[in-house]
Amino acid sequence: MTSILVLGGSQFVSKALAKYLIKENYKVDILTRSQHPIDYAGFRTHLIADRRDKDQLEQVLKGRSYDYVFDISAYTKKDIEILIDVLPKSDLKRYVFCSSGSVYHHSENWIDEEGSRGANPNWGVYGLDKKVAEDYVFSYAEKELPITIFRPSYIYGEGNNLYREAYLFDRIEQGKPIPVPIGDCQVQFIYITDAVKMMASVINHTFSVGKAYNVTYKTPVNWKTWIETAELVVGKKAKVVHVDETLLPDKIKTRHYFPFRHVSYLLSNEKALAHGLYEPSIDLLEGLSLAYVDFKNNPMDRLDKTMNKVDEVANGNTNLIDYI
Repeated sequence: MTSILVLGGSQFVSKALAKYLIKENYKVDILTRSQHPIDYAGFRTHLIADRRDKDQLEQVLKGRSYDYVFDISAYTKKDIEILIDVLPKSDLKRYVFCSSGSVYHHSENWIDEEGSRGANPNWGVYGLDKKVAEDYVFSYAEKELPITIFRPSYIYGEGNNLYREAYLFDRIEQGKPIPVPIGDCQVQFIYITDAVKMMASVINHTFSVGKAYNVTYKTPVNWKTWIETAELVVGKKAKVVHVDETLLPDKIKTRHYFPFRHVSYLLSNEKALAHGLYEPSIDLLEGLSLAYVDFKNNPMDRLDKTMNKVDEVANGNTNLIDYI
């Protein structure tokens, strides 16, 4: 039976991936720092270690081997250096690194996997760290370590611990105004189930060795569509406030009052589909419907400390914002 190690397993993406692989009858180990409870069963072993502590990682992996390693919890080159140094490689068919679409330089156009990567002021250190980590993984591909890299767009849905769609549901349900930056930037989402199925589709898929893939649902949306779709799901009209950011004080940035960066984010997934990987099928209406059921059934503390100016902007001077 195929043996798999998931780096992570306690929150959102890594948790959803582990649960999906278990459901597909793979032999799954998860590795976490044990800072969050594991509320599902079916995995073989829960390995507990700080991946940034080489001695701990070496100890828990000693004597173990895996066909596939899905690395969901790595953010920096250092995270990956330590893991690859101690990871048993004799039986390894694939090391899969979950990177991010934030590794690309900013563009208002569609970005394919050959797009220019590097520092992007919209994503800051996070995106650059992921890019540097990718470079290290690619360097190992040249040493015949079988690797695949995935670059997701905005992931949403069941178990999301980020205050994004939950913020939208909260504001609509409570009748609170939702401040939205003026502009027609286009972004892409992918529902969590589609994201993990796409990553898992590299199992027994040898053509994907050494390659990177964008992970997203193909159809872009703007903030208006995002909110209108949530209105349909909740069954209640949203109170939208259009914000002219040129009139905001310099100290207030988009992320102080809105759960996303106000920039276009368009990733082409044509390469993944051409190579025969799983094709995402859940559109925004279905995805937000599923997310809303989860929101109602599984309340979580998702508050975003960065969003500390929501009410100040939403209820501010009418010279600053335009109510509709």
